[in-house]
Amino acid sequence: MHTLITGAGQIGTQLARDLIAAGHTVTVLRRSSAPVAGARTHAGDAGDRAALRAAARGAEAVFHCIHAAYSAPAWRRELPHREQAVMDVAAELGIPVIFPESVYAYGRSARALAEHASPAPVSPLGEVRAALLEARAAHPAHTASVIASDLIGPTAAAQTSVVLGMILTPVATRRTPWLLGDPDAPHAVTAIPDLTRAMIAAVPLATAADTRLNAPTPPARSQRDMARDAAAALGLPMPRARRIPHAAIALAGAASPMMREMAHQRYLWEAPSELVPGRLTTEPGLTATPWEQTVAEWAASVGGASAGGSARPTTPRRPGLRARRRRTAPA
Repeated sequence: MHTLITGAGQIGTQLARDLIAAGHTVTVLRRSSAPVAGARTHAGDAGDRAALRAAARGAEAVFHCIHAAYSAPAWRRELPHREQAVMDVAAELGIPVIFPESVYAYGRSARALAEHASPAPVSPLGEVRAALLEARAAHPAHTASVIASDLIGPTAAAQTSVVLGMILTPVATRRTPWLLGDPDAPHAVTAIPDLTRAMIAAVPLATAADTRLNAPTPPARSQRDMARDAAAALGLPMPRARRIPHAAIALAGAASPMMREMAHQRYLWEAPSELVPGRLTTEPGLTATPWEQTVAEWAASVGGASAGGSARPTTPRRPGLRARRRRTAPA
């Protein structure tokens, strides 16, 4: 199978690795000309239909993996017209488009999100995601949206993964993990390789009405348990984890669009969240990577630096300082 991937961030990079390892050929369309190992790389904008047509020549599926800064205005400005362009070109070529999707459009249904749930956003970011889902369902292109929770995995970065940036990296660097909402509420975390395997499996399931599928995700764990598991995997003592007061996030939001959106998204961290297994589990038989394995693999990747004490912390001592940094979306 020959495929086109738009974007080469934490999802697109892992997806390219998976497809190439399975013997498929891959073209990546990204804004940068930086090469993606094993893939043919085109520099261009996913909103440029001519660039899309050139990059999609011979492709049997498109995986649309671009994102934008973690801000509802940025999402409204950057995402809808690019999705429209990708779907227009895919419809011309008669090939499906597979999208990674977050739980944001579903609001409080994320407490136990099943595939039959209807979008019910309760935040500005959720409203953008719901509008994108609606546009996919209305478009004649065959599409599938693969829903994942917060992400962790080998291609994740502390700047784009809440779990990595706020919990695991501080543990590894012997700093204080800062926890959101209720530190003891179970919170679903999807491994990026599980999401990308699910996206590949979704290709034959795409429909003109937009098939919505839950990525295999292990049972939810609390943030406090995540910190404890990370410390145990590294052979370190359990650090003292601290909860970020909502007032601190709200205050930081006055100067930081990212922190302002985090304040709107606090509902996801104040109550349990879980992804209910769906078609990808019952039909192709995909299973989630156990959380313990994901943490062990992460610990192996950082263990040397952690043991030597040479890793440079990426999380500041006080959460309010994060407001000075521009970050992209955690998922």
